[in-house]
Amino acid sequence: MLGDDEVTHTEYVCAEATAVLLRTVPLAPGAQCPEGGQVTQAGLDLNGDGVLDDTEVTREVPACTRSATVRTRTRTVLSSEVCRSAATILEVGEDVDGNGVLGTSEVQASHHFCLLNDTQRQVQVQVQPEPAGGICGRPGVRVDAFIDLNDNGQRDPDMEELITLPVCQPVRVHEGSYVVRNATDLAALRGVTRVNGDLFVNSETLSEFALPELSVVVGSLRIDTNPLLTRVDLPGLRFATTVALDRNAELTTASMGDPAGMVSVQWDLFVQHNPLLTTLDGLRALAPGGALTVLDNARLETLGFPAIIGLAKALTVEENPRLRTLSLPRLQTTGSVSLIGATALESLAGLSELRTVESLSLIGNGALTRLDGLDSLVSAGAITLDNNARLQTTAGFPQLVRAGSVTISNNALLESAGGMPLLRTVSESFTVLNNPKLRTVSGLDLLDFAHSVSVEQNPMLNDLIGFGNLMRLDRLSVRDNERLETLARLMDLRRLEFLVVTDNVNLKELRLDGLEAVEQGFTMTGNLTLPTCLARDLANRTFSGKPGNVTIAGNGDFPSACTNP
Repeated sequence: MLGDDEVTHTEYVCAEATAVLLRTVPLAPGAQCPEGGQVTQAGLDLNGDGVLDDTEVTREVPACTRSATVRTRTRTVLSSEVCRSAATILEVGEDVDGNGVLGTSEVQASHHFCLLNDTQRQVQVQVQPEPAGGICGRPGVRVDAFIDLNDNGQRDPDMEELITLPVCQPVRVHEGSYVVRNATDLAALRGVTRVNGDLFVNSETLSEFALPELSVVVGSLRIDTNPLLTRVDLPGLRFATTVALDRNAELTTASMGDPAGMVSVQWDLFVQHNPLLTTLDGLRALAPGGALTVLDNARLETLGFPAIIGLAKALTVEENPRLRTLSLPRLQTTGSVSLIGATALESLAGLSELRTVESLSLIGNGALTRLDGLDSLVSAGAITLDNNARLQTTAGFPQLVRAGSVTISNNALLESAGGMPLLRTVSESFTVLNNPKLRTVSGLDLLDFAHSVSVEQNPMLNDLIGFGNLMRLDRLSVRDNERLETLARLMDLRRLEFLVVTDNVNLKELRLDGLEAVEQGFTMTGNLTLPTCLARDLANRTFSGKPGNVTIAGNGDFPSACTNP
């Protein structure tokens, strides 16, 4: 027996991979496939004869020849991206869900008819078959259309331009869900253009997943946990219900659809846990309608989705530490925006068209120094600016009018909070918490309503000018702001439910001259340089609740300060 210490030379003999073979068997029209079709059989060439024998077949994929109904719709807009005038937009596509109406997610092609000063002209539309070898290269449908300038129902070639929009329909449809676990499964699916079900790719051995003809997945397209997969290429894709690229340890390239077009994703797009993926440029045509989640892609540097206009649920971009570029230039509205842990991102310019959002969370973005780029944001349900290590100012909301809540917390270099000149209403809380270099809260000149204000643990803060127009609050809490000397900026405040002023060691005066009533709770403690008599005088003058709800303790003992209250 040869021992390890006796080995003097080693040679490697590589085994050749066994070829995957295919063959197709026609399917006559019948109950399974009313228009006929074919069965693709696949397997390994175990005997090496180059022919797929019956005993070698391991996967059969029936695919029916079928065409969905093509629908059209027109709509008139006063301003068009293409025209400098009103336009009638013709949109065409397959009725994928079979509801008899062309939905936005089903639109495959469109054309803008510029109307100049005349918005009354009709678009005449004719849908007709497109034979194989024509625009599509395979059988399909084409939509011919023109503006009927003379209202005679017929096209005048000399004055009425003919527009042709192709709808290249699937020729082979697989009914039901399909799982790709190896090269044989992938080979058997080639040539299928539509999957009426979920398509899962979960393989221990595949290095590439490429299906040039696949165009529609009426279900989830999920490429999940493929340890050797390096490339995904689906150039013909134009519709899927949901798309997920998840946990592919070696994935470096992902491409879906025509980069110059749009791939409609009815619900959600997930790109997460792909540690070698550096760019999503190959996915730029995807336009999810529900949520976009880009999570934990360690080397991702660029993210751009120019086709997205609205997201019904959320934009979530989290834990992508090398992300430098974020570009959603047409995104106008979404349920929430969470931008967390993008430690290389320096600008929010890619969100310049965002107008409304239910919540905006900017957390742990270490390179962000300013918030420029949110120029169009008018309304936000909640705004959270937390733990952005280099953020120096929160200015960057020039159009913001209303917010549900605002939280500015744990930003190590922040010097100025506010910078929201048109903000009038905060329906819940405005919180400024633990910003060690914060000196002022300002730039809130129109803010006249907030439910509560909490200013706590800001050791350098010396000015609350931003809250100067508030007249009524449910709760005012001013805690542990070491350099704050006065509350005089709040002199217009009239009514409070609860007042809490504690542990502001250099607070010397209150100057809440306009305060008329504190109705439920009054707490003033630990303000070492604030004369206790000033606290008692204010409580005696304004508090109307139960006597037991007044706490005044640990303040300064300077009775002479109240000789002329």
